[in-house]
Parts: sequence; C-alpha cells; structure tokens
Amino acid sequence: MDRKARSKPMQNILNRLISTKEFDVTIFGEKVILDEPVQDWPIVDVLISFFSTGFPLDKAISYADLRKPVLVNDLRLQQVLWDRRAVLAILDSVGVPTPRRLEVDRDGGPDLEDVIIEDLKQRVGADLRKDREPKECKMDGYDHLVIGERKIAKPFVEKPVSGEDHNIHIYFPKNRGGGARRLFRKVGNKSSEYDPNLVEPRTDGSYIYEEFMDVDNAEDIKVYTIGPHFVHAETRKSPVVDGVVKRNPDGKEIRYITKLSDEEIKMATSISKAFKQNICGFDLLRVGGKSYVIDVNGWSFVKGNDFYYDKCAEILSRFCKNNVVRRPIGSSGSGMGSSSPRERERSAWNLKASVTVFRHGDRTPKQKLKRSFKPSETWAAPLIALLQGRREEIILRTQLDLVSTAASEALSLPGANTSDLELIIQLINRKKDLPGTKVQIKPSFDKDSGDLSKMQLIIKWGGEFSHAARHQAKDFGNNMRKDMIIMNADALSNCTVYTSSERRVTASAEIFAAAFLDESSGEKEMIIRKDLLDDSNAAKDVMDVVKKKLKASLRPDSPEAGNVPDDWPEDLPPPARLALDIAALLGKLREVMRSNYKTLGKGIDRVQTRWCTHETPGLFRERWEKLFNDFEEDPHDPSRSSELYDMLSHDGLHNRQFIETVFSDPAVQDSDLDKKLVHLHELYRKALALFSFICPREYGITDSEKEEIGFLTSMPLLKNIVEDLKGAKESKGICSLYFTKESHIHTLLNLVLASELNVVMPKIPALDYFASITFEVYERNSPTPLTTTSSNNSSASSIASTTSVQQQYSLLISVSEGAHSSNILSINLDARHALTPLPRRPLTTHMDFDDAMAKLEAHSSRDSRVDRGMVEGSTVFFGQDDPDRQFMPIKNRRDSVDTDQSSVRHA
Repeated sequence: MDRKARSKPMQNILNRLISTKEFDVTIFGEKVILDEPVQDWPIVDVLISFFSTGFPLDKAISYADLRKPVLVNDLRLQQVLWDRRAVLAILDSVGVPTPRRLEVDRDGGPDLEDVIIEDLKQRVGADLRKDREPKECKMDGYDHLVIGERKIAKPFVEKPVSGEDHNIHIYFPKNRGGGARRLFRKVGNKSSEYDPNLVEPRTDGSYIYEEFMDVDNAEDIKVYTIGPHFVHAETRKSPVVDGVVKRNPDGKEIRYITKLSDEEIKMATSISKAFKQNICGFDLLRVGGKSYVIDVNGWSFVKGNDFYYDKCAEILSRFCKNNVVRRPIGSSGSGMGSSSPRERERSAWNLKASVTVFRHGDRTPKQKLKRSFKPSETWAAPLIALLQGRREEIILRTQLDLVSTAASEALSLPGANTSDLELIIQLINRKKDLPGTKVQIKPSFDKDSGDLSKMQLIIKWGGEFSHAARHQAKDFGNNMRKDMIIMNADALSNCTVYTSSERRVTASAEIFAAAFLDESSGEKEMIIRKDLLDDSNAAKDVMDVVKKKLKASLRPDSPEAGNVPDDWPEDLPPPARLALDIAALLGKLREVMRSNYKTLGKGIDRVQTRWCTHETPGLFRERWEKLFNDFEEDPHDPSRSSELYDMLSHDGLHNRQFIETVFSDPAVQDSDLDKKLVHLHELYRKALALFSFICPREYGITDSEKEEIGFLTSMPLLKNIVEDLKGAKESKGICSLYFTKESHIHTLLNLVLASELNVVMPKIPALDYFASITFEVYERNSPTPLTTTSSNNSSASSIASTTSVQQQYSLLISVSEGAHSSNILSINLDARHALTPLPRRPLTTHMDFDDAMAKLEAHSSRDSRVDRGMVEGSTVFFGQDDPDRQFMPIKNRRDSVDTDQSSVRHA
C-alpha cells in the first residue's frame, strides 16, 4: 500500500533507478489498487508487488495474468507465506534446517490453489496434499504435550498456522518457573509479556509446536536477499528475553550487521529460489553451533543502509534489463515499448498537487511568567500605560527595558505588589538578551461596559530551534524531495513556501526548503504570512471558556472526576486524579534531585560535559525548580501538563545523561539503573497520558467548540489551501508548503474534521514536532467515446466515432504525527538527538475532488474576516511598519540557526 510503496527504503531504491535515466517508475497508488478494475491499472514492463495489510493480492495476480509483466517477486507464491505449515514443508524439501516440530491440524491443512501445489511438488518436491487428519492433542502432566503418538516437552513454542497471526506463546516447564510468555506485534517498545497462569495450549484452531531454542545462547538474525546471490544480515535482541524492544531515533528496532557462514548463504539462496521471491527476508536463529530458519517473511527491505540500497538498485536494474523482452508497440502483454506513454498516462492516477502544513521542528522548553494588573490598583498605572489605550495584545520582542522601567516606576508607588514587580524586573534583566525572549501585554475588557478590567503581563523565554530540529528539517526535506521526484518531479519547480514569523518556524521552513528544493537550482524565497500562520487571538473568548471547563473537570471534586476517555490506559486513575499522582511523584523527584546536587557538589559540572542547548547544571535546576513550584501551586492547571511533558521529552533527548543522574534515587541500594529511575519512568508515562488527554481538548471539548475555534483560528489558512488545490487543474504540478505552530496544526485539523469528509483514521494521533497535514490532488485522463456527424457535397451524412479525454480528479488528506515516541527515555540516542518524523497515514479516503472542495469551502459561507487581535511592540512604541506579508531568502545556514530576519523584505 502507499505507506510501503512510498517508504524511505523504497524511495532510496527507486530514486537510484530513476537517476540512471533508463527507467520510468509508476506508483499505482491505493486508489487504483483498491477502486479500479485490473484492466484499468497502469501497464508496466516490470512489476514490484508484495502483500501488506489491506492489499488485494488476488487482484494483483489477476493483473499479472492479464498483462504478463516480469515479476520481481512471484505473486501466487506469496500466498504460501500465509500458512506456516506450507512454509516449513517447503524448507524441509529444500534441506533448510528448522526446529523440531509437531503440528495440530483442525482445518484440513493449507488452503492453496492447485497450480501452486503442483508447482511446488514439481520444483522442490514439497507435497502439500499429504494426509492431515486431526490428531488427538492433550497434556501429559505439566511439562509434556502429546499429539497423536508423538510427544514434545516444554519449553516449546506454539504458533498459529496463519503467517499473519503473531500471537505466539512460549510455554515453560515447572523447573523454569512454569507459565508462558506471550509474543505479539510490537506495541510501543514492547513485543512480549510473561503470564505465570498460562499453562495449557490453545484448542481453538490449528497450531505448530516447535522445540524452543535457548535464547540465552542464541543469536537472532534477520536475513535479507536480493536475488539468489546477494544477502545482507543483521542481528537483534530476541523479543523472548524481556519483551522490551530497543529503538533508534528513527523508531526502528536496533540491529547490527553480521556476516553469514557459507552454509547460511546457501540457505538464503535456497529460500529465494524455492519461494520465487527475489527480494525476501527471513528469520534465522544460531544456537549450539547450528543455524535454523524460524520464519520466511517475504518482501523485506533493510532500513538506513546506503550500501544495501546501492546493491539493491544495481541488482534490480540488471534483473529488469535481462528479463524484459522488447515487444512491438501495442502489444497487450509486457515488454519495453508494450504501451505508449499516452496509454500508460491514461490508465493511472497521477499526483498533480501536494499541499502540506507542517508544525515546526524540535525546540527547547518554553517557559513563562504571568502576572495580572488591574486599573483599580493605582500603583499599576505605569504598567497599564504600556497599552497606550490599545485593545489588541501587544508583543514586545526588543527594548524589553520598557517593561522593567515601568515596573520600577510602579514599585516606587504606595501599595505596590513588591514581590511581583521585583520578580518581573529581575526576570527581564536576566532573560532579555536571550534570543526569542518576548513580553506579551494582554488587555481584558468588561463585556458589559467595554472598559479595561485587567492587563496581563506574560514574559516568555525558551522555545528556541534546536540542533535536532536542524537534522529533522534537512532529512525530512531530502526524503520528501525523493518522494516528489517519483510522484511528480514537475511540482518541484512550481513550489511555494510559506512560514510564520516565529524564529523556530522560519528556521524549520528554511532548512527544509533548502533540502527539498535543491539549493543549487538557484536563489529562492519563502513568504512570511503572519495573517495565516502566526498566533491569533481571534478565538480567545471561546478558548478561555474551554480552558475554564477543562480546568474545572480536572479537579478531584468535579462531577466529572471519575470520567475516562475510551482509550484511557486501564491501569491509570482518571485524569483528574492522575494530576495528584503526578504532583506526588514530582515531590519525590524534587527531593531526589536536591539530594544528588548536594552529594555531587562541584562534581555536578562533570556529569554532562556537553550541553547542546546552551544550558548549565544551574539553569537545568532553575527550570525544574520552577516546574516543581508551579505544580505544587496548582497541579490541576492544564498548562502544567504541557510544560511537564515538554521538559521530560526535551531532557530525555538532549540531556539524557544528566536527567538520569540527578533523578537516580540514592535510596535504592541496587546497581540496576532502571530500578533507581523507576519514579522518573513512572512520571514520564503518567505525564504523557495526561498531556495526550489535555492537549487536543485545549482547542475544543465539544464538536461545536472545535469547529468554532478552528474557524476563527485557521479559516484564512484553509481558504489559501483550497485556492492552491484548485490551481492543480491548470498546471503540470504544484507544491505548497506551510510552516506554522502547534495551535494552527490542531485547529486546522479540527476544521477539516468538521467538514463532513469521509474520515478513515480511527484515532487522531499526537501532533508532535514536524507533524503535518497533507492534501494531495490526483488526476486521471479518462477516455470518453464521442460520436460526430459530418455532411459532404452529395448531401450524404457520415457518422464517425472518436475518443475524447476527460480529466477526473481526486483528493486525499493524510496526517503524520511527526517526531513522536511513546517512550523517549528508552530510545538509544546518537549525537543528533533527533527523532525522525513518522510516515503520514490517510485521514480520509480518496474523495471526488469537487465534492471535497465544496465541503471544505462550506465554512466560507460565514464571514471569515477575522482580526488576529495582536500588534507588534515595534509598531506601538517605535512606529515601525509590520506588514502581514514579507519575503525572506532561503539560505543554507550550515553553521548557524540564526533567523533574525535581517534580510526580510516587505511585499
């Protein structure tokens, strides 16, 4: 399916083939595969097709029978991989060692086409029709299983015969503790769990029982073939050991390249030939000086290995040239030149437009201080005067001394709140020179009289673009470029980049665009659109109501305190009570941190010698002490959850060594670091759960609130996107990239979800750094027969039949959760400290373009002219112009993340 066909490994290989200029690549796409009859599928010379979840293999076989392309992997024999009994029988026939096994057949054996059974019998001597009468299956005591007249002792492995069923059990004898370990598809970082009460095998289907290989002395190997004569192998930790899967920053299981023996290479060759799968993966176990094949997986790619990609492209290229027979144009079968470019184009849905809205990349934790002042407090007059009578929020990014000076004046007046004012002065003096520090001056007005009721002063610092974001942006840009070269290279030369004015957003946009557009192609600009992508107060009133409701629901005495959402973890208390658990954990960790700082003394500076985000042990402690105090003051404030998860994620990536040292419990007398960090890991899990509950609800709890906030915040952006999509019909290919902040990603998605589209994503994912929403327009040229009548001089009429080409258009919307992990503290990190954004998944089905446009535009029937309600301090205090639209050159900032916009020019 699309997720596999457009994956990074596939991109790397197809781009290498395209670069030779000897191959044209056609991605059929899910719409063609699922919705179109096979006679309308694109005609190709060589077909790469493999089964994955949801893929209609029977249709692919029908297509291959009809068009007869050269197959890289045989399609019919992929059905064999669905039955482990058939796989093992074939391995036996070609002399590939497998663990000793017994089988319980309750379904009559493998259900395969006669043509497959005959082929296997003739080629490899595998008889899949042999007698499979059900045999009696019973336990003999605790430790033995008897099947017919044969017996197998625990430990043994129980596998469902279906190759798609990964619910495998391993049963242990009494002298090894008994019970069983359940294996399953990886969920987060876990792929198995121990159950002491699981003793007797299942009786609900057909199973294979294998002798269990002792993993303490075994090596688990994944083997990948490219044709019968090239193999690549990687070791991994067996999931049987403890069920924990170690992952790299790409979210992939950690593996290490290993060399195969001559005997193992022969096994790989035999497997590739027997199953007729040129590109094939299988699982190998080395134990006691011998090697055994455990499973054959079919189509499998190595991830992140350029040498493998080079060899794969080289071997595939040679395979295609050697096997494709040149045929005359017009032939219905395969072969180079078997169909004209017009015929190929007519049969495919081609990408015409791609519009993507991105959240910015990784950043440092945001921190803020809020204080409110009322006009009735006469001593606050110097601070109130900063508003200069304006009703908009004022954002002051420079000359922050204006605020500290006003606070100093207020401090000298009778009745002044000394502690608040001194804190403001101190904080501005300490943070004003940090890049990105700003002050927001927010007025609030009485709804009845319209008079000023209070002014809120918010000092914000942090939230800066990190070195990890640089890697994310560049890698993401490169990968998306590779995809676009395959899908529609014309779009690369017709691309517009829009960005918010925020530093971390412009930096993300600039580095991404430089990689995506290929900087060598000439100087390019991106467009800063404050009106579309910057913060907005248009929905402030609605959001304030929502925040109050959310905060009230999180109090333990709330009527909703016992409520939990449908997907809430069963072992956690409801969100309202979870906040108290988190506060208690923070109290424990505060004492642990203080104790460790005291014990280490000056040695604290040697714990982590490299601070990649310009911090120090002192600044780390200051940041956490502020969080401890804030949580102690009000653990039920929704914003506390965001700040906590933000800091845990940041320190788990950028300061892993330091956070594990200062939160390592000295009271635990054990050398096992995991036991010393049990409170930290528990805090992360609970903080993630609470954040995942709160974050999307900040943009609306009810559907009507989500739509209203989405409309007021992101309708201007959606209107721009719709105009971009409409432009697809008149171009060879267009691409628009929008870079913004978290609030716009959430509100835009809510607005799309409120448009009554055919949504297929069962649960909306987290929207982490570099999360994205992509709108893709596809076009197909559909032939329509026409009949015309013409007259000649003899008054006779003639009727001619011709064919007209009519364009059809489809829209697909997809979402990526970005650089997200459910357990950052368990990821093995490299020096980049960067998580890789996850592949996007379909949010909707392919929809008729005009219908989808009508639904997205339906919101426009309301007046969408919204006032952001914000003004720059440079405009208020210094009269500087601040247009909504500006241009900024795209540069490759290899040695700096400076985005001071010194080269910005106005539209």
